[in-house]
Amino acid sequence: MPPDRPWQDEAACRTLPIEIFFPPAEQEGEVAKTICSGCTVREPCLQAALAAGERFGIWGGLTTEERRVLVARRRARAAAAMVAAGEAPLAAR
Repeated sequence: MPPDRPWQDEAACRTLPIEIFFPPAEQEGEVAKTICSGCTVREPCLQAALAAGERFGIWGGLTTEERRVLVARRRARAAAAMVAAGEAPLAAR
C-alpha cells in the first residue's frame, strides 16, 4: 500500500454494498468474512475498528463478538504481563 493512500482505498470491499458487511445476524456474515479473507488491508481495517470501538458489522474479517473476544484476550495478556513484571494491573490500582 502506498504511504500516501489510506488503507480504505485498497480495501476489497470498497465497491461492494455496505449491507454485506452489516448482516442482520452474525451467522450471516460468511460472505463478508470470505471477502475479507483475501483483502490486503485486513489488518489495518481490524485495527481501525478496534481503535474506534466499532460495535457493529464485519471489520477486518471479524464479527462483533469475535472482536470482543480478541479485545478481552489482549487485555488478559496485558494484565498477566503486568503481574509477571511485578506491577499491579490497572483494575487493582
